[in-house]
Amino acid sequence: MILRNRDLNVQQKDNEQNRKKSTQGVNAATKRQAARIIKDDKETKKNGSKDEPKPKRACTSVASPVIPDITKGLYINSSKKVSDQNLASASNKAEEFEVVVSPRNEQILELAVKSPDPVADFDAESAGDMGSMAEYASDIFLYYKFREKFFHISDYSKRQPNIDMPMRGSLVDWLIGLQETFELNHETLYLAVKLFDLFMDRSPGVVARDDIQLAACTGIFIASKFDERAPPLIEDLVYMSEEVFKPDQLMAMERRMLKVVGFDLGAPLSYRFLRRFARIAKEDMGTLTLARYILETTLMSLSFCRYSESLIAISALLLAKRMKGAANDWFLMVAQKSSGYKLDKIESLMWKLNKMILQRKTFFPQMENVFRKYSHEIFFEVAKIPPLAT
Repeated sequence: MILRNRDLNVQQKDNEQNRKKSTQGVNAATKRQAARIIKDDKETKKNGSKDEPKPKRACTSVASPVIPDITKGLYINSSKKVSDQNLASASNKAEEFEVVVSPRNEQILELAVKSPDPVADFDAESAGDMGSMAEYASDIFLYYKFREKFFHISDYSKRQPNIDMPMRGSLVDWLIGLQETFELNHETLYLAVKLFDLFMDRSPGVVARDDIQLAACTGIFIASKFDERAPPLIEDLVYMSEEVFKPDQLMAMERRMLKVVGFDLGAPLSYRFLRRFARIAKEDMGTLTLARYILETTLMSLSFCRYSESLIAISALLLAKRMKGAANDWFLMVAQKSSGYKLDKIESLMWKLNKMILQRKTFFPQMENVFRKYSHEIFFEVAKIPPLAT
């Protein structure tokens, strides 16, 4: 132990002698320059760098030093706070913003129509439900309603001679069968029909007859990848199509369809509006299922594509209520407030939907998938409920 301590002392003395020898060759001017640099570094750390540009205004958030480019399109006026405090204290104060409503946002806000009589606020009642997203639900569906005009579909049968209304109805009926076979969501079916119609309506040229079924199958393939957690395989879709096309043809049509629709898959769907309206009106599952049957039947007719998705949804719900004899005054007020349409406009389309159900076998003689689907006990056999008498 004594020998080890002595060795440590000898080593420390040798290190001191080596340091003295290393500084003996340095002149006094160099030592003074080094001392001045050390002093300047200490002052820089204390007061900040002299060459560093001074901020134009105090930073308002330490956590976000860089403002992203997403604010370029926003109409925001920022009012600067005057403060004599230093940068550290000023950074803890939040800057006040005055949000200016843009003309585009004004168009969205104008879609909200006040109720003729006050009714219960469904979103306020659902504030405690994390899944309902009550604080955003109203704005989401106002935005959906604003976007409806961007997905308008005209009567493209005049520009697409290779498809007629019976052929389109058969394709939609076939898509409904695919939705049942693969157990896909209802949103997937509605989006698939929407993509098919958009493709036929917006295609610059005439779609070949051999590509029409391929386009319908591609529509449900794209919709499945957009809405489903486990979309069906390409090989399964080709097999269900009786192998009239190959997998590489489907993938080529997928690229073509996405280009035609502008890669915009967030189309407002009548099914989503129906679910929203039914929740606000607190409808039971039987009434909602009957409205779904009416709404799904409209998919087979191109004549209903000229109506907005939200109007078709609320009209189908009103028809379902009246078919069950439950359309009271409270529901009529809720229907107007939640949809933003006047009652006369809703009733006008409702009677057209009723005529469609009444003459279903005349309009769609060979298309039984929807009727068979909603005649099952799982769907409360709502397809067997008679329509309104004319």
